Amino acid sequence: MKNFEYKDQWGDVTRVRLVRGAYADGSLAVQALREGDGFWEPYATLTVNLCDERNQNASYAYVDANNLPTAPEFLVENGLATYTGMTRPSGFCAYPLFAFTGEFFAACEDGDGKVR
Repeated sequence: MKNFEYKDQWGDVTRVRLVRGAYADGSLAVQALREGDGFWEPYATLTVNLCDERNQNASYAYVDANNLPTAPEFLVENGLATYTGMTRPSGFCAYPLFAFTGEFFAACEDGDGKVR
């Protein structure tokens, strides 16, 4: 598993690892773990569960640009995903749809369960 540096909107850098899982409907879920004192702990969930036909492919997911505004940039800069040009509104936010790359699947851990 590969480690990455995630820079948030305030400029703070956190060392993270990515774990892929699935939401209850089977769509791709991506979580970031941060390095703790000798262990890795939950940091953030980079994706959101917006059910529609566009994210039912196991390599596509909507990214949580609302709570993690630098997540899209992080994914693109690290070669982990590309923006499809599509978004989906939910509430007062529009979430971008990303296609995750082979580099993403090679660099992250396969999670053991479903993300709720």
